[in-house]
Amino acid sequence: MQLTSFIPVLLSTLSLTTAAPQGAPSVYKSNDLEIQGSPGGVAWRFDISAPSSENSPAFSTHCQGTSTNMTLCADKNITAQVRPLSDPHYNIWVQHHWAKWDGKYRQDFWQSGDVNVTKSTHHFQIKPNSFYGVA
Repeated sequence: MQLTSFIPVLLSTLSLTTAAPQGAPSVYKSNDLEIQGSPGGVAWRFDISAPSSENSPAFSTHCQGTSTNMTLCADKNITAQVRPLSDPHYNIWVQHHWAKWDGKYRQDFWQSGDVNVTKSTHHFQIKPNSFYGVA
């Protein structure tokens, strides 16, 4: 491939990495966390919500799972994962996905974050620290 054809291809890929939303994210707030862990696995559930921010829509949903795999919540735009650390500690990861239309093109955005909790935790907050988008 010649350099003259490589540069336009390179520049066209920049739109894939520059579609990240600007502005401060909403803090995800959770209630009613229940975790039951055993050597054979983990069962978990919680309610989680966030108000809208400058660039992300609000959400409120219920999440539950019986494995350490990423799991869709009741709102399919929210994905959660609960992983055991060392008993009684767990890591909770939550991702929010949304799409915007600019009239002609679809733009998809994701933001996520995680928090460490214990089995006795009933409420937690996550401030998203990972953001990306595709236009």
